[in-house]
Amino acid sequence: MKKYNVKFLSILLIILFLLACEDETENCDLYTGRGNLVSSELITEYNEEIFEILIRDIYGFDPEEFNIENDVKIYRVIYESLGANGEPTQLSGAIYVPQVKKQKSLPTLKISHYTITQRSAVASVSPNVSPQSLLGSMQGYFAIYSDGIGYGISLEQASYVNKMASAISGIDLLRASKEFACEKNIELNDQLFTTGYSAGGYGTMAFHQIIEQEYSDEFTITANSPGAGPYSLYEMGKRIFSDNVYNTPYYLGFALWGYMLATGDKDALNRWVKPKYRDAILKMYDGNYSGTQIDNALNNNMSVLLEPKFLSDFLGDGETEFKNYLKENSFIYDGWKPNAPIHFMHGEKDNTVFYFLMKLAADQLIANGAKNIKMTSYPGDHGGAAADCMINSIKWFNTMKK
Repeated sequence: MKKYNVKFLSILLIILFLLACEDETENCDLYTGRGNLVSSELITEYNEEIFEILIRDIYGFDPEEFNIENDVKIYRVIYESLGANGEPTQLSGAIYVPQVKKQKSLPTLKISHYTITQRSAVASVSPNVSPQSLLGSMQGYFAIYSDGIGYGISLEQASYVNKMASAISGIDLLRASKEFACEKNIELNDQLFTTGYSAGGYGTMAFHQIIEQEYSDEFTITANSPGAGPYSLYEMGKRIFSDNVYNTPYYLGFALWGYMLATGDKDALNRWVKPKYRDAILKMYDGNYSGTQIDNALNNNMSVLLEPKFLSDFLGDGETEFKNYLKENSFIYDGWKPNAPIHFMHGEKDNTVFYFLMKLAADQLIANGAKNIKMTSYPGDHGGAAADCMINSIKWFNTMKK
């Protein structure tokens, strides 16, 4: 009888142990719906030698400026989120996991990507397209990169410089990354850094603002370093149309798409753009064309590209609905007082995303009562200052990293 009891108890203990393990796995399902991790797949791994080649030969940076501390494994993830019109959808992204030599908790680094028009030009397909993700992860950050709506696995029309769409895809990836870390037994600390360049500078501001205003019970931003972003879409538009010549017209077509998707105002194309160029805008933002190809199909002279009535209305008292949309999707008109520190970085000769936008945003946030706002200028134009902004954003975060 005793032997029977011992055997029974042994089996019972094994069953309870297995159930406990199963419960532990189930605890990684932290979210249902938005933020739920659908799948993850290892796509590549980089070591110190590969990093040095990338830094020197691909990015044109000096490897001596970096402390390459870790090999990095990069995963493609798919997660639940929302589409441009708020409908449930699945999006893709990439997670860069430093292979730390000693077990320690990792800070999270959220990267917002710069302007891209090709669906496959994202980190979940080609991890090299995100220098900041690689630079951060090799220095010990758990880096996450959202492909966004219209990129990677998403077949929707891409949304562009829309505050809520930019923020939600990143917030839901942040949620999914918590599940991923749980499943992989990666310990994360409470630090959350966020950065991005160009349209990524816009995206990181959207991510920061929406988290502080609507998700503060769930996440806390540690610090934000936006680089060369269009922080006031309205003031940027005024400058472009006043100057009359703008050498990156594909940005304008993309912004028009963002407006039409968000508002349903499909007639805007006919009101604003001259007939010769409407077809290019309708067809070339489908994820298959580069920015250069779209630029070549448009015109950098605004008087040639756009209808004269639209230009006069925008620079005068008309187009109030469009102007209101631009202001609502900017960061200087709604009285936002950020809690986390922000370090703006920008190139002094930037005539693509104009330099004055950095000071305009910083001054307004300070006027709103923000205490931790900093600006740094670098020589060079939009492309020429990119390396300095990307490198120094990570260096600034390093001064706060646990």
